[in-house]
Amino acid sequence: MLKLQDVTRKMGKEAVLGPIDLHIAPGTITAIVGNNGAGKTTLFQAISGDYPGSGSVRVEGHSVHSIAGKAQLSYVPQTYPEVEAFRLTDLQKLHKEHDFSWQDDRFQAIARQFKLPMKKPIQKLSVGMKQKAVIATQLARKTNVKLLDEPFAGLDMEGQSLVERLLLEELEANPNATIVFATHVADEVQRLADYVCFMHAGKLSEPVEKDWLQERWKYVWLQEALPGMDRAPGVEEVSVDPMPKILTRNALETEAWVRENDGTVVKRLSLRLHESIPHILRKGEQNDDE
Repeated sequence: MLKLQDVTRKMGKEAVLGPIDLHIAPGTITAIVGNNGAGKTTLFQAISGDYPGSGSVRVEGHSVHSIAGKAQLSYVPQTYPEVEAFRLTDLQKLHKEHDFSWQDDRFQAIARQFKLPMKKPIQKLSVGMKQKAVIATQLARKTNVKLLDEPFAGLDMEGQSLVERLLLEELEANPNATIVFATHVADEVQRLADYVCFMHAGKLSEPVEKDWLQERWKYVWLQEALPGMDRAPGVEEVSVDPMPKILTRNALETEAWVRENDGTVVKRLSLRLHESIPHILRKGEQNDDE
């Protein structure tokens, strides 16, 4: 379980993050979705305890700054300069000697699947291999909360597929697992996430079910155009050629409005996440500008 309360980070007097309140239940995978610069990495740094700020972050009921809290958190950042001088054999030895959550058999199994060169300095590995090396060390730790910042960046398709499978296996093997990953790629959300949070300018939305998003966001075609349909509840876009079509973020409300105005829905089509997410992010940016 991961719980954030009033988490804020400032640069001078300006808040660059938050305030954020968030509760993520165990047994779920949650995607933090936002464009570049939205604040995802800053949020993950705050959750991991890497950067000071105000508010509370609790991991399995413990402060993230406590030994008990850190013992339940695995974190894959976007950059990892503090480990690049090591070889994987060095990291393996350090974890075996000092990390009570370390599962060496698990690490060796993942390293074999990734075909990791164990005796080569991490800084000399390719971008994709570096990412796999850090993911392997963090997934080998027996922790309930896994935090991954853009984990698929730099991975080829085979690597992406393997990491996805490992995360799903983690959830299947541990019903108390809480997995949170940051992304700006809708297909990653589609394949993995149970819940989605949207991030704009350091602010984070409440988690919503992925399936709920796909049920609500639809294209709706009408038999004929209705006066004021561009102002109907939930409407994002309207077109009339070759036939009236509404893009709605809340199909239930929009279709109820159509019926109330004696209109007829002739066809509807749910949007996939790679279609709806850009609209949601764009809307958040427009609201920030206002």
